[in-house]
Amino acid sequence: MSFRLKLREPLPNGLKRVFREQIESALRLCRHPAKQRGVTVHEVRKHLKKLRAAMRLASDEVGKNRHTREDCCVREIGRLVSDLRDGQVRLQTLIQLRDETAKGSGENQFARIEGLLSLERESFSAAFAGWQKQAIPMLERAEERLSKWLLDGITWKQICSAVGKIYKRGQRGLAKTIKKPVPENFHAWRKRVKDLWYQLRILQPLNRVVLEKIAADAEVLGEMLGREHDFDFLLERLEKESGDDALHGELMQLHKVIRKRGKRLRRNALELGRRFYAEPSKAFAKRISIFISKRT
Repeated sequence: MSFRLKLREPLPNGLKRVFREQIESALRLCRHPAKQRGVTVHEVRKHLKKLRAAMRLASDEVGKNRHTREDCCVREIGRLVSDLRDGQVRLQTLIQLRDETAKGSGENQFARIEGLLSLERESFSAAFAGWQKQAIPMLERAEERLSKWLLDGITWKQICSAVGKIYKRGQRGLAKTIKKPVPENFHAWRKRVKDLWYQLRILQPLNRVVLEKIAADAEVLGEMLGREHDFDFLLERLEKESGDDALHGELMQLHKVIRKRGKRLRRNALELGRRFYAEPSKAFAKRISIFISKRT
């Protein structure tokens, strides 16, 4: 199974296959959860994000209203475990920072904060223990509805145009972030970068060499922005503990570490973003569409 279209496969069939594969992968995880903590939630959410990115490619063909309704339904499934996932991300981010700052000494500079976040994650795990039972019927209904989408008239040109629109939204996100580099803008921009990365992966058969390179750049940019968001997300949560004297020393040290790393990440992300989004969106879409006549 691969997250991409096939050139010898009718385009409507290929898109529906991509939809179906992502939903069925999520269903398998819900029915047979991974033993490792957090893996099932993370992987299910990833399949849902890939599904939504693929669905956007067909939004013009099925109509904005129908696409929006289905997109909201898929997003609701992800929200079933949003708190659980959030708790996992915060703890994992702290653990990574702990390991990076230990430098072989074995000293845990954030032991109290780690204990707090571990208890919080355990609480969320207990509260959302039955989320799979809710998600399974929702996924099954989504699969049935998506199988009935009328895509017979969709063309490769429409697909490339949809990718061009996502690229343009990324450009706007970059411009907004440059103008006002606050966490909310970095996070919103990251979503558009991730959408484009997923969609470029779907289109890779058109020109594997070129599109793999563009997709790889989008992936690197998305990872930078994701790491920066994790830092901000962790700090936002810990702001609630600012009055706890027992955590004061650790919080001060953590703020110092994150400020230094976050500043570097933001600088590098903006630098890469300026290069990645330098091309006009129409030219970007046209460059991708050129591959169509050569390969289909």
